[in-house]
Amino acid sequence: MSICQSFDWYIVSKDTFNDHLIIGIGLSDKESINGELYRVQDETTLTLWRDILHFTFESDFVRRFFPYNTHFKGKMRIDGALCFYIHDYYPTRCKDISVSDRKTSNLVFRFKEGRQAALVAKIFSLCIARMPFFKEKAANAVLIPIPAATRERNITRFARFCSLLSRRLKVVDGFRATWIKEDREQMKGTHGQDKLSNLIFHPDYFKGRDVFLIDDIISSGENFTQMKRKLIQLGAKSVTGLFLGKTIKSENQK
Repeated sequence: MSICQSFDWYIVSKDTFNDHLIIGIGLSDKESINGELYRVQDETTLTLWRDILHFTFESDFVRRFFPYNTHFKGKMRIDGALCFYIHDYYPTRCKDISVSDRKTSNLVFRFKEGRQAALVAKIFSLCIARMPFFKEKAANAVLIPIPAATRERNITRFARFCSLLSRRLKVVDGFRATWIKEDREQMKGTHGQDKLSNLIFHPDYFKGRDVFLIDDIISSGENFTQMKRKLIQLGAKSVTGLFLGKTIKSENQK
């Protein structure tokens, strides 16, 4: 465990094999694969290690039903702002989807519940650090979530996540840049409604800064567009959208 901490690995899985051995997988920052060469005492030990490594890294056994992608899958412009997303996301009404897409759905739901803040913060930090312009904006950046519909959901989903991610990226934590003065109905995916009427903005957090505006899913883009325009109106220098997933429409919606 001390090795994992020293390399800042996120522990994906950890199982006790026996009194002397713990087997696990860590999510690392490095692109390249580093290895160590060991000489074991006999053929039996060699066979044991080979079986352990094959089972851990090459079998179809699923320890945690999540994806661990560390690159943005795609980018697009919404209302003139550059936006990035990590996964294609299929809504629950889509039944015939791959195992990989089901993993994405599972991660999205667990994140919404506030149960995978550390994992998603680690994944986002790796994705964002690879953006070509991140280093240019990092010193002036602030991380702001698109608020959830209620105070309780907003705190559950974003408070710890924003704290962890902003520390990893060494940017300002803008979780408190908005305040929900009253809860409202869920309006994601809807059009033509004011989705900011229940929010109070605190421009001191973002005036003159480059905003990384983050959310779990981008669907119609209406929430993002309204937030982006309001932040710019109140003095933000620029807004970039970051999303865990982008909704893929089913055939009958196209």
